[in-house]
Amino acid sequence: MIDLVAYTQRVPEAGETVVGDRFQMGFGGKGANQAVMASLVGAGVTMAGAVGDDSYGQMTLQNLGSFGIDTGHVHAVPGPSGVAPIWVEQDGTNRIIIVPGANEGLTVAMAVEAVGSLADLSVVVGQLEVPQAATAAAFAEAGRRGVPTVLNPAPAAALEPELLRGTDWLIPNEVEFSVL
Repeated sequence: MIDLVAYTQRVPEAGETVVGDRFQMGFGGKGANQAVMASLVGAGVTMAGAVGDDSYGQMTLQNLGSFGIDTGHVHAVPGPSGVAPIWVEQDGTNRIIIVPGANEGLTVAMAVEAVGSLADLSVVVGQLEVPQAATAAAFAEAGRRGVPTVLNPAPAAALEPELLRGTDWLIPNEVEFSVL
């Protein structure tokens, strides 16, 4: 997921154009952010997911690799990578639109293969920027192996029962909790 962040005094009204203060592009996505943070504190991290067959996908793989993250289970699929256009107002209020793109290309088979092929797992972490069925299948495989699971239910959505059953630790924020 690539974050496309525009900073502005205020967001435009419908049909209005405003001039922004600055723009930055960065790497994001709940899963990637959590993987990077775990790697920074010394954990060995393997990422499973999907990126597009575009320049954003290549950049994402390079970025994850630069943090020592094993990307052998991140698949390049046809189409664009996921992006998150973000508007940030002067007071810090933000609005985010997630365009999943290739994130939706993570299949149940890919997720199960990723978890099943790793010999040394201490935890499997998931979120809702990929199909819930893929995360549920990965969590089920982790459960069969006695590996705990952590779900960050973002972006906020109703949870499929099989995903909730396979979740050991659920870590919602206030908005996500209200949706659950």
